[in-house]
Amino acid sequence: MKTKKKLSIGSLGALALTLSSIAPVNAQSVQAQTLQNLNLRTGPSTSYSILLTLKKGTIVEVLETSNHWTLVKYNNSTGYVASNYLKNASINNNSSPSEDLSNDSLKLMECTIGNLNIRKGPSTSDSIIGKLDKTDRVYVSYHTYNGWTRIKYANGYGYVSSKFLTNIKEDVTVNLTMQCNVNSLNIRKGPSSTEPVLGSLKYKDKVNVVMNLNNGWSKINFNGGYAYVNTNYISNSVSTPSNSTFMKCNTDVLNIRSEPSKSEKIIGKLKKGEKVEVIYHLNSGWTRIKFNTSYGYVSNSYLI
Repeated sequence: MKTKKKLSIGSLGALALTLSSIAPVNAQSVQAQTLQNLNLRTGPSTSYSILLTLKKGTIVEVLETSNHWTLVKYNNSTGYVASNYLKNASINNNSSPSEDLSNDSLKLMECTIGNLNIRKGPSTSDSIIGKLDKTDRVYVSYHTYNGWTRIKYANGYGYVSSKFLTNIKEDVTVNLTMQCNVNSLNIRKGPSSTEPVLGSLKYKDKVNVVMNLNNGWSKINFNGGYAYVNTNYISNSVSTPSNSTFMKCNTDVLNIRSEPSKSEKIIGKLKKGEKVEVIYHLNSGWTRIKFNTSYGYVSNSYLI
């Protein structure tokens, strides 16, 4: 009996000592939900004894939180659980952690850096299953208490570091009829090249654009709902003038690219004062020009 008392007191002492090194949460009651069956321990380490096991989906009260461990209260028991298996219960509170949620019930967020690893689980030790580029948008399922975010990815889910996601800046509502400027343009389910293709537009096909997003995608009306196309490949109007329109290059050297983007291949160059035949101007600031026996794209800023 004495041995048991000493162990209990020692565990409580360790519990009290760790509180000073753990950041307190908001003074208001904060709830979290377990993402799997989770052991409630007497201290912030797997070496501490297990008080009880919380079932997946259990709601607990968060008392203190740190990078790896969170102090929680459940009924009359208080102990530590691993932070990466807790989510904020205010996000999708009525849903099971394993439920396949529709995009409409998820928050859309934007990546702030290039080459961000998407991992299989909420840890740097988990395998990399993909990458996000800067301004890519993802649907967020939940945030864990140790700085990871579960996102929809491909046909399932993945995890990225929460600090590299941000709320989306205000987009521009346009409600304009616009036209496709390329031979074939994919219509996608979401504003990203990784989203499923729902259909396609052909050259000069018209669409109603509801909104231009700040990540280079446009929201359009499609089949009674909404879909997305790359803004670079649509414009207010497309027309080949009956009388050819020519413009001059006003910079020393201007790159001609295969597609309207700085990341695309350079297929030629214009010199200052050189004239080109203009086909049309894009909303993204690029101009399609005749080049050799085909076409190319140059920045509209350098044409007069």
